[in-house]
Amino acid sequence: MDKGKDNMVKIVLFFLLQLVIFANSFESNCKKCHNDTELRIFMAKYTLQYSSQKNIKKALYQFLKYPTSSIPLMPYHFIRQKGYKPESTLNDNELKNAIDIYYQKFNLKHFIK
Repeated sequence: MDKGKDNMVKIVLFFLLQLVIFANSFESNCKKCHNDTELRIFMAKYTLQYSSQKNIKKALYQFLKYPTSSIPLMPYHFIRQKGYKPESTLNDNELKNAIDIYYQKFNLKHFIK
């Protein structure tokens, strides 16, 4: 294999590894506490409040990074049952990628035909 193809293979493998790591970040940090129904409810509430993909992701990031500085969109009984979410321990890149995966899996475009 020539050097150019070898480098291309390394780059592709690196990006695939990153994808697996970030997917695991979503699974291990979001899905360990929230089921699919809850995640759909969150997405519906954020979509109604913020509309666009960009605004939804920005609001989610702000809330997950600084939960005490944002007004949560969840109903009182949900917060009473689960409590307030602690500040995310993910680094910025991991958090943004977890939000990207969450948006991709749960955005409401899947329900529009």
